[in-house]
Amino acid sequence: MVYRYVAVNKEKKKVSGTIEADNVKEAIFRLRSNGFAVLEIREARVFNFSLKNLFGIPLNDIVLFSRQFETMISAGIRIRDALSVLTEQEIFSKRFRNVIKKVINEIDGGSSLSEAFEKQEVFDEVFINMIKAGEEGGVLDVTLKKLAVYYENVYKMQQQVKSAMVYPTFILTFAVIVVMVISVFILPKLFSAFGSNIPSTGMIAFLMNLNQFLRNNWLLAILIVITAFVGIFIFLKTKYGVITKEFIGKIIPPVRKLREKITQERFCRTFGVLVGSGVSIIESLGMAANASNNRQFINKIKNVQEKVKSGSTLKNALKSEKVFPQIIYEMVGTGEETGQLDVVMEKVADFFDDQIQQDTKKLLSLIEPLMIAFVGLFIAFLAYTMYSTIFSMQSTIGV
Repeated sequence: MVYRYVAVNKEKKKVSGTIEADNVKEAIFRLRSNGFAVLEIREARVFNFSLKNLFGIPLNDIVLFSRQFETMISAGIRIRDALSVLTEQEIFSKRFRNVIKKVINEIDGGSSLSEAFEKQEVFDEVFINMIKAGEEGGVLDVTLKKLAVYYENVYKMQQQVKSAMVYPTFILTFAVIVVMVISVFILPKLFSAFGSNIPSTGMIAFLMNLNQFLRNNWLLAILIVITAFVGIFIFLKTKYGVITKEFIGKIIPPVRKLREKITQERFCRTFGVLVGSGVSIIESLGMAANASNNRQFINKIKNVQEKVKSGSTLKNALKSEKVFPQIIYEMVGTGEETGQLDVVMEKVADFFDDQIQQDTKKLLSLIEPLMIAFVGLFIAFLAYTMYSTIFSMQSTIGV
């Protein structure tokens, strides 16, 4: 993290700047060690965005790569040879194959496997740290197997969420197309006979003006639509886009509950895999929290980290922050006592996975009739407006 500070230096002058640290305490400690008297310190707002983050490696490529790489390493093939073979696999995207070629070049230059992956800046924190733990522990094949299973589960969850959004997206798209067809093709012909008697206000006037705009500025309209989609896509990748999505998700209770369970499932699965691969509990907590992509949850886990550092058990630390249902704390406590924390967390993740599937089905059963009703009511309103306008104009002409 990056922190912005205001302090007094050794020469008694007031200075300001930024410093990188894992938390506020570490940042203050480092500043004091350098002779600074800290007056003010806060987390800096960093716009961390790049084309590499925007056009990242597709998750499907990571899933296939993890499984195939694990299979080859488990079969005794040397790391460099395995990577060379994978660069020839056309099942991967061309960009991903180029990334693996760069990884091979880094290894030839003396970098470790985890360092080579990290320098590409396209692999997430979980991937890098699990590879590093496997290298240091001499169990790279075992770690890769866990990594492959982890990404397969993440991919499955992602596909479930996408599948759940197909029908609502289709309905919304259909509604937009209906409005466009009516305004561009039907209304002009329908009202051409009435000449200047067309209403100047209301829904009909709006659709007629829209029709006129699209006819005269169709190229500009296309550019506006494309720019809007690209702008929204980029915005949602930023920190403020994430905050916006979280806010919208909190407004609707069923969506909020579903997002909470998805967050918990991601955390538990990631944490279990990291701990089982030899990563320390403190580091695993941080990485698993970041994998959840939930800002409020990440802040709670930071508090959990501090309490564990202070000597608290993981069970009590999690319980104090109220991040899970009561039964989960007992399972975590059992995992700590038996040394099977990774196994327990995997079971907890499976439990949340089942809950997510059930909640997704319930949410879909609620969304589908609502969307159909919305489209039906809108078209009915449009038809009523059209007919009432036609009758009104007919009576005007008759007079």
